[in-house]
Amino acid sequence: MDQWITTSEAAARLGVKRGTLYSYVSRGVLSSRRMPGQSESLFDRTQIDSLAAAKHDGRRAGDRLLRFRAVASGVSAIRDDRLYLRGRDLAELCAETDFAGAAKLVLGASSAVTPPDVDGSVVSGVPVERRIPLTVALIAAADPLRADLSDIGDRVVGLLPRLAASVPEIDFTHPWIDLLATVLIDNGLAASTTAARVAASARAGVFDALLAGYAALSGPLHGGAPATARVLLDVVVGGTAVDRALADAVVGGRVPGFGHVIYTGVDPRARIVLDRVRADRPDSQALAAAESIARRVGRPMNIDFAGAVVTHELGLPVRSGEVLFQYGRTVGMAAHAAEEYGEAPLRWRGSRTG
Repeated sequence: MDQWITTSEAAARLGVKRGTLYSYVSRGVLSSRRMPGQSESLFDRTQIDSLAAAKHDGRRAGDRLLRFRAVASGVSAIRDDRLYLRGRDLAELCAETDFAGAAKLVLGASSAVTPPDVDGSVVSGVPVERRIPLTVALIAAADPLRADLSDIGDRVVGLLPRLAASVPEIDFTHPWIDLLATVLIDNGLAASTTAARVAASARAGVFDALLAGYAALSGPLHGGAPATARVLLDVVVGGTAVDRALADAVVGGRVPGFGHVIYTGVDPRARIVLDRVRADRPDSQALAAAESIARRVGRPMNIDFAGAVVTHELGLPVRSGEVLFQYGRTVGMAAHAAEEYGEAPLRWRGSRTG
């Protein structure tokens, strides 16, 4: 019975009157049922929570996001639910090049500068999701040119193989992994990108700016989100009923891996990745489970759940989605840091209200 909630509770969760709730039923938006001994109709908790999240995401971005001063950037752009990297439509770019090619385009790199060696035994001793940040921290500590603000693109292109080598559990050459890393390169001024730009504004070197970005990326609502989505996917593939799995997974009215604060429709990054999986493995259990969850939630999967499908299907560790987020976003954060070096220093400063 914990799947069902009363009319009063459903109306409170949605912030609407009871009459509005019944109008949703009449229009087929929600379904309800009556049970013996219950004075009120009962509503499906998952449907109510999904609708509440959709209403929340449907508000203007300005109602949810802090407004910084205007930030000009040529790294990426989002228009009409389409993502562009350096002016190139993401879907077209992915069809024409791989991660290495996209990285060079975004970073404006022409060659690769090999970073200093680091002690691999130190890196291998930490969890997979901590290895890329630790590798970069060790390189920054050993690099005599860590404060050099030039040749950012070439230095980061040279860094990427070292990052991939730090997580041997993941085959970064696999076509799905390469594609996932490509679509994760940049998505505007997300928390990690903003953190990297703030550090760059203080004229931290690019490796230190990346560390600031990784710190923001580690949050469960950002780069850590694919792991939460993966847990939900795993239990459904393992045989847990979708409704039961969703009841355990919904937090604050949100189902991990569905909907997005920026995209009003389908996340274009998720579409690209899931289309590839569907074409290569039409009988994928992970994809079938993900689609059953999506139908139940009534909202499209975002890149977090697409990443969960890939990592599950390839048998990778649960936290590997976070690793791929770090790997791909390294390129975007570095490109933003390079832009920030051309701006007035210390321009990111908030003002207190109240």
